[in-house]
Amino acid sequence: MGIFDFFKKNKRKAQQNEQCLSDVEETEEADLWSEAYVAVPQCYEKEGHEKLLSFVITEGVNTILPMYPNELYKNEDDNFSDIQLTFVSTTKLGEVVSLPFFHCVPALSNYAVEFREPNVLIRGLNAAEMGLLISGVQQSLKRC
Repeated sequence: MGIFDFFKKNKRKAQQNEQCLSDVEETEEADLWSEAYVAVPQCYEKEGHEKLLSFVITEGVNTILPMYPNELYKNEDDNFSDIQLTFVSTTKLGEVVSLPFFHCVPALSNYAVEFREPNVLIRGLNAAEMGLLISGVQQSLKRC
């Protein structure tokens, strides 16, 4: 069960209540998946030879993220000590902020369009939404 699954239950109930989707809406949703950016992980090595896995979310871009990257990208040779989400703002002079992947999941679930195991489609965030998400996650990290 992926980390996004926890938030998927409530979304499923809402979707079941809205079963009368038209063919046009379903076509638009399919197009969102085909036109979305698939977040390809970048692997970095930290000091002490610990490996870090990072995914990028760019402002205004629909992004397909894995629900459980720790399992999806695990193999015998690579054990990732950390998984990060890197947020890139195109309106704030290319501002880049990296945050722990699993701390971002609750906030990102509000922007999930659809779940297709093992991935989730996140709609493109505008600058204000991205800023709120980043500041909210940073504040929750300070409390930990």
